[in-house]
Amino acid sequence: MNVLIFSVSIGNGHDQVAHTMRNEFIRQNNSSRVKIINTISYISPILDKVILDGYMNILKFYPKAWGKLYEKTNRLDPIIDVNDIANRLMTSKLRKTTVNFDPDIIICTHSFPAAIISSLKQKKRIDCPLITIVTDFNIHSSYINDKTDYYVIPHEDLTYVMENFGVSEEKVLPLGIPIKREFAEVHTREELLGKLGFENKKSILVMGGGLGLGEINNIVKAIDNYMNDIQIIAIAGRNNRLESKLKSLSTKNKLVVYGFVNNIHELMELSDCIITKPGGVSAAEILSREKPLVIFSPLPGQEYENAEFLLNSGASVATSDVRKIPVLIDQIFSSEIRMKCFREMAGILKKPHSTYNIVHFLEDKYGSDKTAML
Repeated sequence: MNVLIFSVSIGNGHDQVAHTMRNEFIRQNNSSRVKIINTISYISPILDKVILDGYMNILKFYPKAWGKLYEKTNRLDPIIDVNDIANRLMTSKLRKTTVNFDPDIIICTHSFPAAIISSLKQKKRIDCPLITIVTDFNIHSSYINDKTDYYVIPHEDLTYVMENFGVSEEKVLPLGIPIKREFAEVHTREELLGKLGFENKKSILVMGGGLGLGEINNIVKAIDNYMNDIQIIAIAGRNNRLESKLKSLSTKNKLVVYGFVNNIHELMELSDCIITKPGGVSAAEILSREKPLVIFSPLPGQEYENAEFLLNSGASVATSDVRKIPVLIDQIFSSEIRMKCFREMAGILKKPHSTYNIVHFLEDKYGSDKTAML
């Protein structure tokens, strides 16, 4: 089967989902042809850099403005139609690429390319099934397009949002956010301790996504000052400056610092509590490990929506005060009832086989292989 995947480089999750899907298609059927296109970069690398830099600066300096934009555009007749702007800029070049590749299906991991492909289908310039994958625990209206064949959403509890947008039940697949298949693997604590070289004591993982966002440095210092006989694992992602600052810290507890890692599934499984920004993919990964989650200072927009879903589901706690983080961790560690509640709620929400099941459905619907869902 020929699979064309459109993603964007805004944040880390959309690209990660695209590559996770590609790997699973090839794993299930090594004759599959899968191509990933970073949509905006493909159209114009300069435009991609401008948009990414602008996005990061808005999040850093004007987060409330981003929240307002997210809110104003979260309706089917928004004041600012971002998708319409994208269509005008990108439709022509993407059509040529799509026709040349001749896909059996098109998958979009962001609303921008989904809107463009839907527009091309509407104008009968391409004729191919379109599958849109929602990568946050909320569905923004920009994902909703007339010519989308299926929507993959994070959980059954969000189907009501699709109903409110007028999407028929037959088009909604609550199979979960695609995560790497390693998150379905289970290891003993002894195996992980031996492999990773950690001590057998309470482990706290502090991370801020692939871009290393958030006050990770201050969080690590607050935890170290308040708590004893623990080990702290800090992940700086691709933020080299943050990684250097963390490695220069003098702590009374053991501190292990990483940059960008490929074994986050192991570090999460070993950890007893995780502190992070609530990105959709990261949240799905943490849920798969059934770990207590402390959300720190979610940004307005999709992070706030993710945090709200997780909090309302009983799968996390949250604070915007660095000083409260070690207190929350201590409260979690000192109560087996709380630990049990986190595990049980995460167990209800988790979708560790999401990627396998999505690919299985699509192969069964549009391909030739017939396999069983997990």
